[in-house]
Amino acid sequence: MKTPDRAARRRRTGQAAQPADPAPAPRQALIGTWAPRLEPDGIPKYVAVSQAIQQGVERGDLAPGLRLPPQRDIARYLGVTIATLTKAINLATHQGLVHAKPGSGTFIAMGPASGPPSARTDTGGPLAESSRDLSLNAPPASLVHDILHDNLQELAAEGPASNCLDYDPIPGDIRHRQAACHWLAMRGLTMAPEQVLITQGAHEGLLACLSALTQPGDTVLCEQLNYTGLRRIGQLLRIRLVGIRVHREGLCPASLRKALQQHSPKAIVCTPVMHNPTTATYSTANRRLLCQLARSANVPIIEDDIYGLLGGDTAPPPLMAQVPDHGILVTSLSKTVAAGLRIGYLAAGSHWIPQLRDALFNLGWTAPTLQMHFATRLIESGRARLCIDRHRGEARRRVDLARRILGEFLHTPGDASSYHVWVDTGQIRPDDLSAELYREGIQVSPASHFLVADDLIPDGATPHALRLSLGRSPDLQTLELPLQLIAHRISSGKASALGSIA
Repeated sequence: MKTPDRAARRRRTGQAAQPADPAPAPRQALIGTWAPRLEPDGIPKYVAVSQAIQQGVERGDLAPGLRLPPQRDIARYLGVTIATLTKAINLATHQGLVHAKPGSGTFIAMGPASGPPSARTDTGGPLAESSRDLSLNAPPASLVHDILHDNLQELAAEGPASNCLDYDPIPGDIRHRQAACHWLAMRGLTMAPEQVLITQGAHEGLLACLSALTQPGDTVLCEQLNYTGLRRIGQLLRIRLVGIRVHREGLCPASLRKALQQHSPKAIVCTPVMHNPTTATYSTANRRLLCQLARSANVPIIEDDIYGLLGGDTAPPPLMAQVPDHGILVTSLSKTVAAGLRIGYLAAGSHWIPQLRDALFNLGWTAPTLQMHFATRLIESGRARLCIDRHRGEARRRVDLARRILGEFLHTPGDASSYHVWVDTGQIRPDDLSAELYREGIQVSPASHFLVADDLIPDGATPHALRLSLGRSPDLQTLELPLQLIAHRISSGKASALGSIA
C-alpha cells in the first residue's frame, strides 16, 4: 500500500505547509552589493574583518576607488568595536586592499601595486612606512626631538660657524676627547683624553680596529650571529671571520677555547651587553672566562659597547675595565641618542693609539668636526644623559609590549631596555616567515641575515628566530598591530615556502 506523502496529509487535514529548510533572510547590503558576514573561525576578529574586505574585492562587490562607509557604520553593521575595526582597516591597508585619504575617508585600492608592499605610496606615507619597518634598528628620534632641537639652537648661537666647519685633526680636538671621556665615564670607564679617538660612528670604529690589527688572510673570532656590518668589514679587509656560538650566558666556552687553539686569531670582536641580534648579556662568569682566555692567548678584545648605556645601572661594566691592556672599546651615540648622529669613540690603551690613529687616517683626513661640536655640547650640557634616560624608559615599555603580545616566543630578558628583541619562530623557517610578512608590508630580519660563515660548528644550523627592531615606530600604538600580526603568524604555525628575501 502506498503511503501518502506529508503534503497530501496536510491538504486533507487543512494544515498549512511548512518548508523543511527555511532559507536565511537576505541580509541588507552595507554598501552596494557588499553584505559581509564575519566568520572568525578561530582567528582574531580584526583579521576576519580584513578578510571580509578582501572577499568583497575578489567578488566585485567592492570596486576599485569605492569609498567605504564611515568606520562607525561598518563596526555597528559587523557587531565589532571601533578599536577592532581600526585594527582591521590598518591590516587591510598593509595588505594593499584599501588606502586612506586624510579628511576624505577610506577607499578601495585601485589595483595591485607595482612593487613590494613597503614601497607603496598609497598606504599612509613615510610615517606608516617606518611603523612597518621592524628590520632597521634605530631609536625613535621623535622621542628626543625637543632636546636635540635645543642643542642645535644653542650650538648655532655659540659663535662663528667656521669653528664647526673647518678641518680638525684625526684624534679630535682635546675638548671633544674630554667630552668622550665623560661619555665613557657614564659606563664606569675612566680614560684619559690621550686614550680616546673620535670616529664617524661605531662602524668606522670597528673598521679602524680591524684594519689596524689584521692583514688579509688573518682570522678574527666573533659571535656566530653578529651585526651584519661586521661581515662586510671582513670582506673589505679580506679577513676570515670565525663564529663562536652564543647562548644566554654569552660565548660558548668550549667553542671559544677550540677556536683560540686552532686558528691563532688576531682579535676577538664581541658585544657583551645586549648582543645584536640575540639581546644576550654576558654573565659575570662568562665575561671573566673570556678575559682570562684572551689574556692567556695574548689576543686583543674589540668590545662593541654601542648598547651599553641603554642597560643603565644593571649593565655590567665594559670588559676593558678587566683587561685594559688587551681591550679596545668601540661605542657611539647612534643607538642611545639618535641614529643620524654619526659620532663615535674609540678607547684603548696608549700602546694601541698610534696604530688606530693611522688606520683612521686611511679612512679620512679629518675628524667629523660639525658632529663633534654637536655631540660635545650635548654631553657637556647634560642633554645626552636626558636622551639616554628617555630612550631607556621607552625601550623598556616597548619590550613589555612585545612580551604581552608575543608571550613565550620572545627570548629577550624581562628587564631589558632594548630597541631590538629576539623572537623564536617555532617550527616555521624564519626566512619563509619573513618573506610572508614582507608581502603584507612588514619588514623583519631573519636569523640568517646575521649568520657568520663558520666551519667550526658541524651542524651550522640557523636558529628559527627573528630579530624585531622596535624603535622605528613613532609610538606604542603603531607598534602594536605589526607585533600582533607576527604573533598570529607564529602561533598559527603555518608559513608558505616563499623563499628568502633579498
